[in-house]
Amino acid sequence: ILTHHKKKIGIGIKKRDIIYFNNSLSNKFLTNMADDLSISPGTSLHRSIRDSVLQKIHAVPAHDSKQLEFEAPPSLPDRMRLKLSEECKESRKKSCCEWLICILPIFGWLQGYNIRDLPMDLLAGFTVGAMVIPQGMSYAKLAGLPVEYGLYAAFTPVLGYALFGTCRQIAVGPVAVLSLLVSAGLTPIFTTDGEISTDQQGEYNLLAIQTSFMIGVIMMAMGLLRLGFISAFISHAVTSGFTSGAAIVIGSSQLKYIFGINCPRSDKIVEIIKCLVQNWDEFNWKSFVLGTSCIIFLFVLRVFGNKYPKYKMVAYAGPISVTIICILLSWQLDFSSLGIKTVKTIPAGMPNFTVSWWIPFDNRIWKTVILAIIVGFMESISIARQLAAKNNYTLDPSRELLGLGAANFLGSMFQSYPTTGSFSRSAILQATGSKSLLSGIFVAVLVLITLLWLTPVFEYMPYATFAAIIISAAIFLLDYVEAMHLWKVDKLDFLVWVVCFLVTMFVGVDVGIGVSVGLSLMFVLYETAYPHTALLGRLPGSSVYRNVKQYPDAEQYDGIVIVRIDAPLYFANSQYSREKLAKYEEMAMANSNTSIRFIIIDMSPISHVDSAGLHFFEDIVSCYKAKEITVILCNPNRPVMEKLVCSGLVDLIGRENFYVAVHDAVNSCLNSFGDEERTALLVQPEGASKDEANNVTSAISAETPLSVN
Repeated sequence: ILTHHKKKIGIGIKKRDIIYFNNSLSNKFLTNMADDLSISPGTSLHRSIRDSVLQKIHAVPAHDSKQLEFEAPPSLPDRMRLKLSEECKESRKKSCCEWLICILPIFGWLQGYNIRDLPMDLLAGFTVGAMVIPQGMSYAKLAGLPVEYGLYAAFTPVLGYALFGTCRQIAVGPVAVLSLLVSAGLTPIFTTDGEISTDQQGEYNLLAIQTSFMIGVIMMAMGLLRLGFISAFISHAVTSGFTSGAAIVIGSSQLKYIFGINCPRSDKIVEIIKCLVQNWDEFNWKSFVLGTSCIIFLFVLRVFGNKYPKYKMVAYAGPISVTIICILLSWQLDFSSLGIKTVKTIPAGMPNFTVSWWIPFDNRIWKTVILAIIVGFMESISIARQLAAKNNYTLDPSRELLGLGAANFLGSMFQSYPTTGSFSRSAILQATGSKSLLSGIFVAVLVLITLLWLTPVFEYMPYATFAAIIISAAIFLLDYVEAMHLWKVDKLDFLVWVVCFLVTMFVGVDVGIGVSVGLSLMFVLYETAYPHTALLGRLPGSSVYRNVKQYPDAEQYDGIVIVRIDAPLYFANSQYSREKLAKYEEMAMANSNTSIRFIIIDMSPISHVDSAGLHFFEDIVSCYKAKEITVILCNPNRPVMEKLVCSGLVDLIGRENFYVAVHDAVNSCLNSFGDEERTALLVQPEGASKDEANNVTSAISAETPLSVN
């Protein structure tokens, strides 16, 4: 019907609108349209089309309907039963193979595995395996556990995640932040001075395994309940600030091994520095030389690998290289006799079966369990999302919860402490070309070989070397680049970053987590309680309405207030929305030459209303009716419209006051004014002449309803 012929006529619309009908087709079109819409003689075509659209899209009956025929939306129990019924129908359609893939995702990606990717997975797995062996033992020492627990944490949890996880390039195992959190949470249970005695070490190990067990159970339950969406409530600024603060604490806690000074465990940097100063007389220059040499060596390799990507494998081989060098030196020079502390004893063989350690459960570990779940999931899901985006596949946060829960649950069965995804090792898997979780299985194989035959070799490992590996890893957790970026783009996010960083560093890791999560939730509540609202105006020469602050040239009309609320309308923001609406009315009254007669609300961004939102509409309609002001709603979505209909607000507002587009609502309002009054309604933008304003006003307001006989 749309043509570009010379003779055209507009049908019930303005001259500047884009839809026109060819004169030769207009009669036939109008006759068919009238028949389709059941338009009686003398009825406005615009009104009939509008009513038809409202009836089909918004479920609002025509304005002249006698009865309200609308089925009320189902209640929550009914919706749950309907959802359960649909899920049951879908489950019956699945075959046994599909059910197996649903429970164990490993069978899904193994079906489509390309054997040509095996060399890449093998290379990635053994590269990360060579890195995780010294790192795992170092992190176990950071957690206050025997070094072999780091190897156990790099073995069974990796297999558990390979069975149930979905991120193909993530490296699950012991990490620095979670190790520090375990130490900070469990040590105060036994002592106030930060030192665990030999008699207490066994019970400390048991609580670490119970912590892993409870983390696994809760994470799997959260995954089954589809609670992965909670990851969206922790902002990147909060995560980065907390991780950076924890990196400083992690690095500082290892200085005692570099300096050879005996200090109790602590997650507060002030206490750590105070202890080092007070016990400076214990300074061991041999440990210092060894430790600083290892740090410099690792740092140089990392810088070299980053500067020359062709040789990036050199940087990845840093931890295992420095470990081999220090073990050889310790074996030849007998570091123990020189006063440099070494591991001395690592039990060989497979980890013990520790299911019996789960009970009796110690309630004192609940705080550590909850904090470890928050930190572990936030750290892992942030890595997994980045890797999934780089490799072009989707990621389900709830399945990630299930995979991490399975990793910790299986680990707690075989003497492992809490684990999660590692930043550094996942980056190495990605850089070395890992294609699937098979690379993680190769990591576990290399760790198993170490446990069975190579543990006597690591008995010569100096603690200063462990500390150097941890410090070199912690340096790159300090995300100062993100802080600089936030300073440039968002000062508020930068302030959040600084608060999380300082609280974690000076007050403690557990308090830092609480403050970080609290800040995230506070900002979520703030954004929902005080949503963005806008006073709209028409962009010149178009039917588009935008924020007048963003577009100062947008045209407004005396007597008409056009408002947009950019959020769901519910109990937390209904009062604020009411106040903003009153403010816009006052502003319009101050700048208007005539009284306000219409308030148009663009409902497009309002995805949901609750009972408080319905009361909001009821209150403003009643209030403005008393002032002889008409409230008009534009383009509400179907769920919102259902509630407006069921609550009876459609009748209170008036069915004739619903429009699909803001432009239609404005035209209808303009038509209610007289010709002379309508010409004077346009608020002239700066620099616009009176003739231009008159031309625009006449162009947009010349809508003459067309009667169809």
